[in-house]
Amino acid sequence: MAKIIKSLLAVTRTQTIKDAVIVTAGMGLSTLLAAASIFLIARLLGPTGFGLYTTALAIVVIVIDSIDLAISSSIVNFASQATDADKSFIKYGFYLKLILGLTAGALFAVLSQPVANLIHPELKPYLLLAAAIIPAVFLFRFPKALLQSQRRFLADTSVDIIINLLRLAAVVAIYLVARLTVGNSLLAYTLGAVGGLVLGAKLISWDFLKAKVTPKVKRRFFHFQKWLTAGFILAAIHGRVDTAILLRLTDATTTGIYQAAYRFFMPAIQFAAALSLIFAPRFASFPDSATSQKYLFKAAKLSLILAALVLLIIPLSEFLVQLIFGSGYQAAVLPTKILSLGFAFFVAGAPYVSHLIYSTGRVKVFFGLSLIQLALLVGLDLVLIPQYQAVGAALAASLTLIALNTLTAVLALTYRPKPT
Repeated sequence: MAKIIKSLLAVTRTQTIKDAVIVTAGMGLSTLLAAASIFLIARLLGPTGFGLYTTALAIVVIVIDSIDLAISSSIVNFASQATDADKSFIKYGFYLKLILGLTAGALFAVLSQPVANLIHPELKPYLLLAAAIIPAVFLFRFPKALLQSQRRFLADTSVDIIINLLRLAAVVAIYLVARLTVGNSLLAYTLGAVGGLVLGAKLISWDFLKAKVTPKVKRRFFHFQKWLTAGFILAAIHGRVDTAILLRLTDATTTGIYQAAYRFFMPAIQFAAALSLIFAPRFASFPDSATSQKYLFKAAKLSLILAALVLLIIPLSEFLVQLIFGSGYQAAVLPTKILSLGFAFFVAGAPYVSHLIYSTGRVKVFFGLSLIQLALLVGLDLVLIPQYQAVGAALAASLTLIALNTLTAVLALTYRPKPT
């Protein structure tokens, strides 16, 4: 026991934990603001309206994450290694975000109506409104990726705080002067992204625009990005497809119940994101295998501590559902308890994912894991949702997270870091 305590105390004295304190504090405030706005939206819209809001948002975020996350991760990877004289990778990443963000937004607006018909006709006006979210999020994530690569975590979390503060302020303002609807809730989400872009643009230097993008730069960027893109497409789909499947197989009210339970774990997702943005530039820059492996074990201890905190939601779930969402969401208690198990594994697995991508360079493995996760989640959803409704969706999500994060940890410990 004494050795365990000594080991944990050693972890707290590292630069990683110092960065984690900054990021976690910032993420904590950001998450509280995000939670306040989403809980207010859920209460004011009710389960049915909340189900439509979260489904429309889930579909548009699938599009965003499918295309954009690989670009952001590639910017972090190359910008962490780049010298001041070589900023061509950053410029190329920015141009990709600008062009693809505008193109994807326009294309989504055109395709939103047939997509809505496929899932649920009531989504039609909301998917069209959500198209504006795509270019806004694409662009505000660019300065965030650059700040992360420079390990400017305080500035990075400040962007998140402003985004969620603006969203909360917009929701409250709309509620006070008019009636909150699904449509203007989506507009409030877009406003937050635009605000984040404005702040982020002021926090970074734009001198990278002077750099020259050569064919070699494009090839290296694409070689790293292509498998990440494939993996993130799958990851984006399996991260939110259960909401669309649930709405398709049941109704908007059941979807709202499940999403209320799921929203309790937004802090867990934020924690995992915070850990990943701390781990990524380090794993990308380690000079040798021994350093990378040593850091992985330290990172794993930190993530396990945070994962244990997720399990505290189990005994508190009934109280929290009643307090935050109200009696209309009582059916969300059991899904909340089930999801807590899966998200504990999700948080614990954060350093292993970063190690696979940035240290071992196994982006093809990341793609394979994402493919397995999507197949497992959809299969379990189709089997469990018709019989158990929202509880079935929670079971499918939790079982998938447990299986995939266990497998990821095993693979991360198996593969050796890439040679430098």
